[in-house]
Amino acid sequence: MGRKYLKGFSRLTIFPITENTAEKYIVGAGVKIPSAQTLSKDPDTNEENIYADDEIWDIDKTFNGENFTLTLKELPNDLRAKLEGGTYDSESKEYDFKTTDNAPEFACTFRGLLADGTYRMFRQYRCKVNTVKMDLETKGNGNNGSVEISGMFMPRTYDNKLFTIKDTESGNADLTWLDTIPTQGE
Repeated sequence: MGRKYLKGFSRLTIFPITENTAEKYIVGAGVKIPSAQTLSKDPDTNEENIYADDEIWDIDKTFNGENFTLTLKELPNDLRAKLEGGTYDSESKEYDFKTTDNAPEFACTFRGLLADGTYRMFRQYRCKVNTVKMDLETKGNGNNGSVEISGMFMPRTYDNKLFTIKDTESGNADLTWLDTIPTQGE
């Protein structure tokens, strides 16, 4: 059996959440995100030590979600509206953002290439962007500008599920799993 460490990241797709209640969970059609470079996830937890018999008897841990940072090489204005919550006019090609705009919630899928040539696939059931940061550089400095998007992966309301992970059996087999987020409660 080959080694299973992650060495790649690709095929990021977002799915707008149309319903997220205790009774139903429904997402819209997927939108592929171009030029994804990196994604990091960091658990957001609260822990409290519970003492008994003069020692730590247990640890009460609350798992709130996962903070994420996504780096893209480019962020087209129409896609920025889907992530950040502003308004994009396809005729004028203008993106407007107001301080009162609220980022929409979406689900997403992505894959990580494993060292043995298979993939580890991920479904995150509820995401929300907090900030979009852009770094611009003059052309003579290497033109290394990128877009950094920060946000939170949260559990969905229907069943409190945060994510699902699945490994492929071989190479590109089973990758259609990334094309959908199953509906719940219909």
